[in-house]
Amino acid sequence: MEYDRSTTVTERQRHTLGGAMDNDDYTAKMTELIELMRVIGNDTQQCEVKECKRKISSTITETLSAFSNGNGGYIILGLSEKAGFTPVEDFDARAMQEALSQACEKLTPVVRPVIVTCPFEGANLVFAVIDEMLPREKPCFISSIGPHGGSYIRTGDGDRKMTAYEVDRLLEEQRQPEHDIAVVPEATLDDLNPKLVHALLERERERHPHVFAERSDTDMMLDLRILRRVPADRPADDTVEHAVKHAADHAPTETSDTEDGANTGTAIGTNTGTDETTRIASAPHPTLAGLLAVGRYPQKFFPRLNVTIAVYPGTSRADVFTGSAQLVASETITGPIPVMINDAVTSLMTWTSGTSDANSGAQPSQPPMYPQLVLREAIANALTHRDYSPDALGTPVHVDVFTDRIEVSNPGGLFGAVSKQRLTHDASTSTRNAFLFSLLQSTPYPDGGTVLRDNGTGYLQIGAALRSEAREPVRIDNSLDRFRVTIPGPVTARQPGVNARRGTRPAPGCGAGM
Repeated sequence: MEYDRSTTVTERQRHTLGGAMDNDDYTAKMTELIELMRVIGNDTQQCEVKECKRKISSTITETLSAFSNGNGGYIILGLSEKAGFTPVEDFDARAMQEALSQACEKLTPVVRPVIVTCPFEGANLVFAVIDEMLPREKPCFISSIGPHGGSYIRTGDGDRKMTAYEVDRLLEEQRQPEHDIAVVPEATLDDLNPKLVHALLERERERHPHVFAERSDTDMMLDLRILRRVPADRPADDTVEHAVKHAADHAPTETSDTEDGANTGTAIGTNTGTDETTRIASAPHPTLAGLLAVGRYPQKFFPRLNVTIAVYPGTSRADVFTGSAQLVASETITGPIPVMINDAVTSLMTWTSGTSDANSGAQPSQPPMYPQLVLREAIANALTHRDYSPDALGTPVHVDVFTDRIEVSNPGGLFGAVSKQRLTHDASTSTRNAFLFSLLQSTPYPDGGTVLRDNGTGYLQIGAALRSEAREPVRIDNSLDRFRVTIPGPVTARQPGVNARRGTRPAPGCGAGM
């Protein structure tokens, strides 16, 4: 059946506007938006007004692109912002409706909004409802310009050209990214933590006995993408020389025939004395995911893949620039992901309690301001789901502690089918780092569990923990290049029990024993 999608109401639009729609419903929604804009005096993040008295606005394609790449929105034609959001005289609604439909054809993918004519204060206006495009369809861009240069996003009451980074992230969402299994050619088996590796492999054998029961440790690490081989056509460089230098100390004892005829075995850190120079170019090297999950010190290769904590004296970052005010405390957390989670949570629990000395071992003088589970899940999610593309390798996970809240932010927004609404209301998982996610499900954690214990329920647990203390729910801010969760403090405001002793550092917890 053929039909005009420009007059079709999508399920999301039905939900947004309240069920089955007719022209009166659209008119009511448009009137509501105009009344709001009259109060605040300008366009909104959600709605754009164009006069279009004689011709369609030259920037209409930019707005269509911006709403399609964002959260959707509304366009009203025939309304003058300069005249206090009043109808434009002699506005030709029929002609502008057709012109808007033609403008939609100038984008890739083509935009298919709901476009209707609605009466308002004795005039007819054109009202368009633009739906957000599916992740696999983004970016929506002006066809004549291309994605890099012709893609826009809504910011405030205006349309902003997307950066190359933002466009690349949207293009990346059209397929499963594999930045997490990029080979780190400078790394060797010695850069993996034997205890963490052993525990992970044993856990995988328990979870998947029919798959891994007969596989050697090395073969398993290749299967799980902890290790990968450098491509055979990779030019010889100092990477090979580095690997050769360590071969005598890292060569495995247990052997198994691999597809390239190399003898690779199971043990990490053992010595066979085998001459590796003839096959080192194809020797397996740790991946980024492998180093992050079970590495000794991933920051050896990626110094900014860490967690930075800053404790502020007030409710704003600007407080540290007022008079003699300065950060109460700050710390950079390093190590593999299980160590970073543990150390970060330990520090936060200490700083938000009344302990006078983080290294004294004394019990806090008052209960911590934040549930440990909430902090753990927020930091674990940030490290697991952050952007690990080359553009983001220089950006850490930030934890900012204020007197009334904690903010945890990471580079890269939500991926795939996960939305802000689904994140906090449904058990949903969609990760750009699929291999890292799988590894962390079996990566040991000091309390006897694993880093990712409950598939897709982390934010549901956070919500339950906060409700049990009668707190406000978390606030989530999501964009193409950043995700941030704000954890509210206790309902009864009190001065934070942050550790007044600057420069102290709690015991590293699991870091010392792994």
